[in-house]
Amino acid sequence: MSYPIIGIGGGGKCRVYYSEKFGRKVVEKILDPNFIRAKSANAGTTTLMENNFQKEESFIKELTLMIFTKLAKLDCCVEVLGYETNPFKIIMEYCEGGDLRKVLDTYEIPIQDKITMISQILLAIKEIHGVGLIHGDLKCANIFLVNKYVPGDISNIKIKIGDFGLSEFEGNFFQGGTRGFMAPEAYIGGSFEADIYSIGKVMLEIMTELPVQMIAAININNLYTIKNKLPKFLNVSEFYNVVIPCLCPDFTKRPNAKELFELYHGLMAYWVICEKINDLMLEKYKIGDKVPVDTHEHLLTLSNDQMRGYDGGKWYCNNCDNQNNLFLSNTLSFNCQSCQYDLCQKCIAEHNYIKVNNKMAQHTPKGKKTYVSTHVHYLLLSSKEDRTYDSWVCDGCKATFSGYIYSFHCKKCNYDLCLLCYEKYFQTRKEDGCHCIIF
Repeated sequence: MSYPIIGIGGGGKCRVYYSEKFGRKVVEKILDPNFIRAKSANAGTTTLMENNFQKEESFIKELTLMIFTKLAKLDCCVEVLGYETNPFKIIMEYCEGGDLRKVLDTYEIPIQDKITMISQILLAIKEIHGVGLIHGDLKCANIFLVNKYVPGDISNIKIKIGDFGLSEFEGNFFQGGTRGFMAPEAYIGGSFEADIYSIGKVMLEIMTELPVQMIAAININNLYTIKNKLPKFLNVSEFYNVVIPCLCPDFTKRPNAKELFELYHGLMAYWVICEKINDLMLEKYKIGDKVPVDTHEHLLTLSNDQMRGYDGGKWYCNNCDNQNNLFLSNTLSFNCQSCQYDLCQKCIAEHNYIKVNNKMAQHTPKGKKTYVSTHVHYLLLSSKEDRTYDSWVCDGCKATFSGYIYSFHCKKCNYDLCLLCYEKYFQTRKEDGCHCIIF
């Protein structure tokens, strides 16, 4: 029976169909005889004699089956269900989510999903290297999602590594891979270190979602050219501290799979802290909200790295001066865009609207009529219950405030002023009947 071809690569053709034998969809890969012979030559076993080809093909088939026997113990690899000879076919599980490159091309992927994907990939490479296998052609097109991808559903993400056509056991050096994803030394022979180089490219491919051609052109010297393609809340310098060692031209200076896994997960723990801190801020405010505090004369704006515009994204809390806390470079801050003043999440909680409201109440108690030069009617210090609407815009500076912040409010015409504008336009008045005299 003829089945539609779903992919053609250097190693052969792939077809997908429902197997009665296995009771599910499977992928059938028919290995190209020329690929088998080329791999045999790379393994250094062929003599270029025509009558030796059959012998060498047999050797490569045996080697391939030995590799799949090793992989059968690893849940992180696409499962091999069986094989046939003449022609040489491999029957594998079908991954419903498809390859990761197609997922990157199809969806806008949340950063937490990307963090999870990379985590599973690094764990998989650690396990593959742990059984003495070198993959030889790592890229997103050879990494698969078991389940159909649903953006934001981390529990649904299950990564498996596939396409082990260029794989070898430790000590069997081979040539091969994908140009641009291959380590410089892989043109002479593959190695564990060459896999790590390719993983550096894979991490960039996932985080930036750039086309393969652009990722292939990136090296350790031009990484800066794609920093603006990284996710908004991802600290570039911290992420590059993981990627740069992988792309080091000197393979002896690259981390091994275990070291890379640990290095990345230290960073991932850092990202989790950042996300939690940002979430705490975003529970009450949105990016761009302006907030008065009693520690600074100007309004503060909830700002990200781009809005602050600091060199390297680094910032320090001007209240607690916590310069050693790493998360400060990757979290939102309450920032004064006039004088580079910042408060962290902890300090804004200490100096937020409660103290501001108390300061306003001390200035003009609730229930006392007060006047400003910019408005004809009297104003009353008002909470969100008094105003009948939640968030409000200062009619002086046009800044938007949370409903929890008091305003100096006119009930007749919904006029509001913040503390700074009130102090700027405050006027002393005396009432004479229905008239007000401004002194």
